[in-house]
Amino acid sequence: MRKLLLPFFAILLLTSCQTSKPLFSYQANPALNDSLAQQLLIFNEPVLSTGDKITISIWGHNDLSIGSVNSVYTSNEATGKWLVLNDEGKVNLPKIGWLKLSGLTVKEANYFLEQQYSSLLKNPIINVRVLNHFVTVLGEVNNPGRYSLDNQMTTLIDILGESKGLTAYSKNEEIEVVRIINGESVKLRVDLTDLASIPQKNIALQPDDIIYIGATKRKENDRNLKKAGLISSIATGVAVIISVFAK
Repeated sequence: MRKLLLPFFAILLLTSCQTSKPLFSYQANPALNDSLAQQLLIFNEPVLSTGDKITISIWGHNDLSIGSVNSVYTSNEATGKWLVLNDEGKVNLPKIGWLKLSGLTVKEANYFLEQQYSSLLKNPIINVRVLNHFVTVLGEVNNPGRYSLDNQMTTLIDILGESKGLTAYSKNEEIEVVRIINGESVKLRVDLTDLASIPQKNIALQPDDIIYIGATKRKENDRNLKKAGLISSIATGVAVIISVFAK
């Protein structure tokens, strides 16, 4: 019986020694130059593009609004009360017809639509909101997931706060922000252990950014200790069974 149990223990021991692979496996990018790092700190209002889902609120004119800032008319992506920019970057608006909005920032779209509706309304106040601009937070945070960006500046610290903060295993000295710039993936590492420098490293996020927080070695060590404890419990149980049958 002991010979039969030897392979079983060997498999358990090998399993306990396995280490988990990191979520992102790639060679480290060259250090970002200062000018590029500064660009990531500056908030650039996202530009509307084909496929974007938007609501358009016209203050005091809910009949013309597609989603509204007012009470029950408030809309989000889940309600279905939105418009999608078609392949030409256009949307079909009540009493106005088809207008091209792609290539405009939200502020520019607000101003453009106010001009278009001024022939119908007196001093229209219009608010465009994009519903499908998100960032993704992965790794050692208490609530990883996808988070919506509104029209205002959202920073790295803001999103970490929304994700309920870092876990006890987070690698605080290597918070990674991955962004596509000119068709290439660029990674910037931020050290959150240096509290004095956080204001200079609090990156202004853009749609489709990925924030990844790796785990310290302590997490892997704790995981292995738990496995070792489980193996010890199993081994004890098996030893008891062997002693019973050996009598």
